[in-house]
Amino acid sequence: MIFFRLLLLSLLFFLTACSDVDNSEPPAELTKIDKPEYVKKLWSRDSGKGSVNKYIDMQPFITGNKIYTIDTTGLLSRLDIENNNIDWTLKTGLSSVAGVSGDALSLVASSRDGEVVLFDYDEKSVKQRWKHQLKSEIRTKAVVDGQQVFIRTVDGKLSVLSTADGELLWAVSRRVPALSLTGSSYPLVTEELVISGFDNGKLVAFNRENGSTVWEHTVTSPRGRTEIERLVDLDGQFLLRDNIIYISSFQGDLVALTLNSGQVLWSRKFSSFQAMDADSEALYLTDDRSHVWSIDRRTGSAFWKQDVFNARKLTAPLILDDKIVVADFEGYIHWLSKIDGAQLARIQPSEVRYIAQPQAQDSRVIVIDVSGEVTVLTQNKEIQSPSSTDFDFGL
Repeated sequence: MIFFRLLLLSLLFFLTACSDVDNSEPPAELTKIDKPEYVKKLWSRDSGKGSVNKYIDMQPFITGNKIYTIDTTGLLSRLDIENNNIDWTLKTGLSSVAGVSGDALSLVASSRDGEVVLFDYDEKSVKQRWKHQLKSEIRTKAVVDGQQVFIRTVDGKLSVLSTADGELLWAVSRRVPALSLTGSSYPLVTEELVISGFDNGKLVAFNRENGSTVWEHTVTSPRGRTEIERLVDLDGQFLLRDNIIYISSFQGDLVALTLNSGQVLWSRKFSSFQAMDADSEALYLTDDRSHVWSIDRRTGSAFWKQDVFNARKLTAPLILDDKIVVADFEGYIHWLSKIDGAQLARIQPSEVRYIAQPQAQDSRVIVIDVSGEVTVLTQNKEIQSPSSTDFDFGL
């Protein structure tokens, strides 16, 4: 199976390289915004070495007024949102291709070589507690929840480690298709369940104590004749609201299921490999054509669709008050109305692509581009830009 997968990928790259015709859809030109709203860049800071030529989501972990990042060389850093300073860094040596995660006491980072490392941290320093070696590449961040760390690997395995010492508590696996998209969704963890999506289009709920299967649902079944046509990866990060799971698949469907039983409440045709966000009434999603949608949580019907960003490789959307924030492949950040998707503001703090979903802290928007530059923006005129302090990363 592994040989076939590598052979198929090699053929795809060969055919792409040999083609004289670019069949990709050209990105839409940005349109003028009448009376754009105020947006200000507070600061930008290099957080280490990025991944400009690779499709890698290196989303940072944000808690309180601190931003925790890891770069592709394993440089772990803590940035202060308020004053644009670096509190500390640590050279972990991990060849990371996923962002960092954590809680109030610990951080978890991983590598493409299957290493999972937990660090203890405080205001002044960070140190490694343990390292655990898994057998496959890791392309999504871990989930830290109480005494357990949950992590998905590209071989279709979900592993659960002890927060205390890194011991493997249990592991389950699902069959991996011959071809799948780069990346994976990370598990969703509740008090009793851990829910994981797999590349074969299945969503599975496991008992978080022993890994036994509680329920399983096929979100989308493969369709078509070729391996590419049959891609149904559940790479878009799914969402839990009011005991209902909302999940989308690539070339498949958008589905609402009950948490406890996996019963389908509604389903509609929809293709996405992005995360989503939600408020009390609607889901907000970016589809595989970079169209932004507002979907009724109760029925699955569309409130509105904004298609002016066609093929601009938008990130997943962020809800911030009464706005939606997305970023694109040319380094633009866009503010849209939650009511109808109308364009309200834009700013270009970078000239390279954003892949990670924007994040929020109070009235600030935090983004990281593929070069590793972290930027903090706001629409609040009362927030002032801090004076920065130079920091030597030692790179």
